[in-house]
Amino acid sequence: MTQTATQPTLTKTQCYLKMCERVATFTDKLGTPLDPGIKETVIALNLLGLQTVQSCEGHLDHGCPYPWVTVINQEHTRRFTDVWLHVCALEEEAKQTATEQAYDYYLAADSALRLHLTQWKREDMLFQQLTSRLDAFYTEKGEETPVRLMVLRIHPGLCRIEPGWSRVAKELPEPLKARYLERSQTEMQSFAAYLLGQWQLEPQ
Repeated sequence: MTQTATQPTLTKTQCYLKMCERVATFTDKLGTPLDPGIKETVIALNLLGLQTVQSCEGHLDHGCPYPWVTVINQEHTRRFTDVWLHVCALEEEAKQTATEQAYDYYLAADSALRLHLTQWKREDMLFQQLTSRLDAFYTEKGEETPVRLMVLRIHPGLCRIEPGWSRVAKELPEPLKARYLERSQTEMQSFAAYLLGQWQLEPQ
């Protein structure tokens, strides 16, 4: 009877440290590493099986004046992107040829995509998972805040966690931007601590 070696089960601490090492290798297209202020959120989300692709701690001199992190479901994003690119190609062909047949193909594909989007939104488990995590966080916190974090659906399989006030960020006076940035960074870090606590409670 042959015996196979079994891999030792990593402790929670070892899993956390291993994820820290992995996240330390994350960079943007220019090779810039993660901002320190968003790193714990990225670590926590990935430990919970929620894959991140982009993030920022928020800056006043460039980018957005609030923290955010983008989470992806690769399969759902690939499915949407393939169909969307097909529709775009048909649209370009229709504009170039200006024939009824070409527009028939394009408009039929566009309508089909819109129908798919309605269905995909109902099936979007990533959005539901993130929203559920945030709802539980605020239920435990027991208070509402003007820097409440929310989930923005970019497209099926791609979501971003950011403060709800992000939509009016450009309209805020400069001194308030700095204050809301600071408060939102604290809120994001609190959410990261909550997520890590939830992960600790999950069975190995």
